[in-house]
Amino acid sequence: MAVKPTGVQTNQGYAATDDFITRTHVLPLLTDKATRERLIAEHRGNPIGKPGKAGKAGIQHSEDLARVIDKLRRAPMAGKYVRICVELHKDYRIGIAAGVRGKPVKMLANRYPSEDACEHAIFVKRVDDLLASYGHKAR
Repeated sequence: MAVKPTGVQTNQGYAATDDFITRTHVLPLLTDKATRERLIAEHRGNPIGKPGKAGKAGIQHSEDLARVIDKLRRAPMAGKYVRICVELHKDYRIGIAAGVRGKPVKMLANRYPSEDACEHAIFVKRVDDLLASYGHKAR
């Protein structure tokens, strides 16, 4: 007779909390078309944030965009999109992580000319996947 795993073993507490946060604080930002397009445009202009220099403050993401990015970062490593540098400053690609140390990353075909362009493409893919996982139509 197989023993059913406990809620602790399946991480139910974390999953339920993450789902609540997503439904309450993230999905409303992404299901509203105008807000989603504003966040995507903001991310396109500043995908990874800009550090401060010469005594000037860095340029951070808005609170709404930071909330969405934080949600996307909480995803498990298996199946997560990652940036791969094929040729420095010329060729970046999106990979899909296996989630197991030592296993190769599956590389997708599209090429991007910069880190920022690749990071933005990853962001858009993650947003679309998140919306689809909650039964919403992606862009």
